[in-house]
Amino acid sequence: MTAKIIFSDIDGTLINSDLQVTPKTRDAIRKQIMDGNLFVPVSARMPKAIMTAAGQITNSCPLIAYNGALVLDEMGKPLNSQFMKASTAAEICEFIEQQDGDTAWNVYSGYNWFSSLKPNSRVKREEEIVEVKSLPVSIDHIKELKGVHKVLLMGEANVLDKLKPVLEEKYPELYLVKSAPHLLEIMIKGVKKGVGVKVMAQAFDVAMKDTWAFGDNYNDEDMLEVVGHPVLMGNAPEDLKKKFSNVTLDNNHDGIAEALSKMS
Repeated sequence: MTAKIIFSDIDGTLINSDLQVTPKTRDAIRKQIMDGNLFVPVSARMPKAIMTAAGQITNSCPLIAYNGALVLDEMGKPLNSQFMKASTAAEICEFIEQQDGDTAWNVYSGYNWFSSLKPNSRVKREEEIVEVKSLPVSIDHIKELKGVHKVLLMGEANVLDKLKPVLEEKYPELYLVKSAPHLLEIMIKGVKKGVGVKVMAQAFDVAMKDTWAFGDNYNDEDMLEVVGHPVLMGNAPEDLKKKFSNVTLDNNHDGIAEALSKMS
């Protein structure tokens, strides 16, 4: 039997609205692992926050973090790492602090999550969701980092929609994508989940025709486009459902387990 890789987004896909991997989905993925296939969580999250969810299934697995900016094998060895200059990340943070409103900046570098010294309810909520604490620092601290894998802006959806084109024009070398209405992810251009998926498949010598991927949002789109078997969750936006024909049940009704039961 040819080994397969099962890639899965986390929020809105692998976990339900209670932030849990349901027993049915957990058991379906564990069966695939026992059959010799590889399970790889793919997320905008940092590595430790990915394992908050994936750890409900397995103690160790390869993973793709920061939308593909950091790809790690099952031993934590980097297979790919792409980052922006710390000075660029600091500039973005300064720009955000100059704006009116309560948009919060977050900076991720390797295994570290940095947030503003100014408390923000959205940051606190994210900490509760991923079960990881951010480290509040000054922007001067951000400037001293060796590199930044991702900047994450948290705020009102309409505010982020207005900020996105402004930042895209100001920083043409960066790639911006919304992973949720209130979350704007910023990485260097070339960083996409689909790129990370290709790196992982090559590292484990698995043909793309033998790869599956599950996703529910726009930052999953390119991942779904490159795998052999894309599966869109039932809770995905309607325009994505028009693009991908294979739509399973939503994340609250074991959409992954349903699709894996038909896997050949």
